[in-house]
Amino acid sequence: MTIVEFLSARLGEDERAAHAAPSATGGPGRARADVNAKRRIVRCYVNAYRAGMSTLAHGDRTPESSDAWAALHAWRRALEHLAEVYSAHPDFDPSWKT
Repeated sequence: MTIVEFLSARLGEDERAAHAAPSATGGPGRARADVNAKRRIVRCYVNAYRAGMSTLAHGDRTPESSDAWAALHAWRRALEHLAEVYSAHPDFDPSWKT
């Protein structure tokens, strides 16, 4: 299981549980907004990954390609931080710990 698959599954669970979020924490609307924000972070990583793989496939060695790899690394670290919240889950991969 990849970190993207893991987070997508956990965020789906969180979204299903959002309807029961107490009003003291902002209620269901805030819980769903939180899930959607995290999904956008996952999508940004996927886009950065695709750009990095495209750069690799084309043998690009320009300064812009270095920026693409730096962005990919930064987004990957963000996903690792998001995944760490679920570290007690049996599908959590310890290599994702930051």
